[in-house]
Amino acid sequence: MKAFHAVLTAILVLFFAVMLIFRLADGSFQSAGARMDRMLGAAATEASSAAEDVAAATDSAVQDIAEDIADRRDDEN
Repeated sequence: MKAFHAVLTAILVLFFAVMLIFRLADGSFQSAGARMDRMLGAAATEASSAAEDVAAATDSAVQDIAEDIADRRDDEN
């Protein structure tokens, strides 16, 4: 449980540090929040794209393995 709290605390501290840096750079928390939203939106899009690529690659690998197994069974008979 301590590890969970440590990770959660680290995430929150990092979030507030980034918000403070953006606030200093942009001049207000409103523009800093908008900038953070854009960055998180881009990160979500990239993560979604990566997940779709992994799912497609996994599906292809499973199909290849299934075909190999079917071919071996045909060769044995």
